[in-house]
Amino acid sequence: MTTKSAVAAIPRRHSSLRRTRVAALLLATPLAAMTWQVTHAATVEFRLSPDSKGREQRIASELAASVGATSATRASNGVFSITANDDNKAAVLATTLRERAGVLWAQPLLADKPLARTAPESEYHSRMLALNLRDVSSASATVARLAELTGQALTLKRVTYGNRALVVAPAGTSSAALAALAVTAAGDSAVRSAERVRVYRHQWIPNDTMWSQQWSLGTGVGGIRAAQAWDITPTGGVAVAVIDTGIRSHPDLDSKRLSGYDMIRDTFISNDDDGRDSDPTDAGDYDDSLACTGSWDFMSSWHGTHVAGIIAASTNNGEGIAGVAPNARIVPVRALGRCGGTSDDVADSIRWAAGVAVAGVPANPNPAKVLNLSLGGYGPCSANEQAAIDSALAKGAVVVVAAGNDATLASDFSPANCKGVIAVGASNLLGDLSSYSNFGNTVGISAPGGDSGDLPGVLSTLNGGITLPAVPSYATYMGTSMAAPHVAGVVALMLARDPGLTPGQVINRLKASSRTFPSGSDCAAAVGACGSGLLDAFNAAASVTNTRPAIDLTGTAARTRLVEVADAVSGRYALIADPVELTQMLAGQRGGAWSRTGYAIDTFSDTAQFNVISLAQPVCRARLAVGRAFSYSASVEECKAFAANLGWAVDGMTFLATLPTGPVCPVGSGPVYEFVRPDALGYNLRTMWDAVEASRMVEAGWTQSRIAFCVPQ
Repeated sequence: MTTKSAVAAIPRRHSSLRRTRVAALLLATPLAAMTWQVTHAATVEFRLSPDSKGREQRIASELAASVGATSATRASNGVFSITANDDNKAAVLATTLRERAGVLWAQPLLADKPLARTAPESEYHSRMLALNLRDVSSASATVARLAELTGQALTLKRVTYGNRALVVAPAGTSSAALAALAVTAAGDSAVRSAERVRVYRHQWIPNDTMWSQQWSLGTGVGGIRAAQAWDITPTGGVAVAVIDTGIRSHPDLDSKRLSGYDMIRDTFISNDDDGRDSDPTDAGDYDDSLACTGSWDFMSSWHGTHVAGIIAASTNNGEGIAGVAPNARIVPVRALGRCGGTSDDVADSIRWAAGVAVAGVPANPNPAKVLNLSLGGYGPCSANEQAAIDSALAKGAVVVVAAGNDATLASDFSPANCKGVIAVGASNLLGDLSSYSNFGNTVGISAPGGDSGDLPGVLSTLNGGITLPAVPSYATYMGTSMAAPHVAGVVALMLARDPGLTPGQVINRLKASSRTFPSGSDCAAAVGACGSGLLDAFNAAASVTNTRPAIDLTGTAARTRLVEVADAVSGRYALIADPVELTQMLAGQRGGAWSRTGYAIDTFSDTAQFNVISLAQPVCRARLAVGRAFSYSASVEECKAFAANLGWAVDGMTFLATLPTGPVCPVGSGPVYEFVRPDALGYNLRTMWDAVEASRMVEAGWTQSRIAFCVPQ
């Protein structure tokens, strides 16, 4: 612990009015009035939009300054990083950066938080090696030579494109033994390189128990309140790409489908006797030769059909089930087949789905605004995967990924551990983490995925065929594969209300609008291990809008409504620009007893880059450590001073405003003043623009200290 005097507790301002205010505070504040916890530094990484090419460093430096960071450091891969005082500040900075249109993604580097459960021992490999041969004609001889050298029964499965030979090790081969085999193979003169094959599997677990109600869409503790969200959602159809096994015809889906594509190169995986083509129909992922490694490989999963139904099954049509986003449209992209799918095919599927050009494939006529990937595999996010995701984010697509079903850290699985995605953990009927779900700081939010035992799975569309397709049907599955499409559907609802949201803004609003985990649950006991909370469709949809009446708290495309609230407990005042934060404060979810004062004013939104008055500046909000009164500034220097001073906690940028020149605002704008008054908690601050209310405040003992910022008139 360290102790600071009031001199250190308040940042230096640049006006004489501010110096007067500081002097007044010094006279009344004891030298040992404030204490702060010494914490460790944390890092925030972010990547800029391709539009910034050639100006990256300047833009990154300006962004760093706007959030109170000293500088932005660029790595060789083009990713920038800034340093925060601690993990909490890093999370706030990442949230702030995601609000900026020029930022593809921003992510704090935080240590994973463990859950109080034992992770099972698992082997994360496919029993296959890929040998890059110098001469493809030597494949059989090379495999025979390796088998003799290692004493293992190795099988040449097939030779794929290029000189890539796939070799299968015996069942039960451990991950360590496979790694040793790769080292041995790489030393053979006929082999250029050897690597273990990474296979992505759909993240589902079959559940034979039929469940007659869609609990996941309901109002119970484990539901997402979908029907309430429908009441406030426009009818516009948002395109959602289901990157999966393809899709089968189904009466609850046929009217929702847009044209898609089969992105599987390998004919063994595709199981349809051809490579990439315009037919994304699911041919079945059964494996009657038992060449794969999963427990259910002998049967077809029709996984993509199940996922698509969760997102957008036809609603109010007299049959079947309801989808999370009844007006959304499905773009089926086939990336998984027999034994799973390759990371290369998945990466190209991400690109194509978002409208990014892929060599040898026609352009997607229906670029999706939401990409659902209910798939994954063990290992780090590859450069190719991250590049594909970055290209999709640059197109404005939100990428939703299943966190995985291994009851361990999601950070060990890709593409859930890629930057810029929203990784989804699974929750059950009771609102707790599902028994199989991955967890950790990589998880952004939890959503219904079902569970085993007496807890139900998630009901959705399916096909009745065991191996080959048969009649349409319905069934319950459980897994993070089911959780992710709940989030994808809610994102579609959000974008139907405000199509202009960036991927970062969607993630911020999703997380801010989530509900807290039930008391006593695993996730409640390990804050951050299961994401921000439980998905809430109504809260998420209510946080954005594309119709802006007078009572709309989000303003217009060029304006943000600032709503003033007051805490009956502390007497503190705050200006709120985020409708999610406002909703949470009024509901008592952020402490205190906050209520609206009746005062509100419009300022510039974060989408208003320029205006006829002057350049709009980001406004930072800071709180005094003692008394927790709020202060605002559009000055970069003052925001830096806030961030560098342990007497203040900086919430980051909340809206835009213009700077005064001395005591005068630019023509066409008006001043918003800051007032100060001592009280039992220290010093209270209030930022006010109304002349009548300001006069009442002065009579009540408030002192006007400065112009905090200027707003359009």
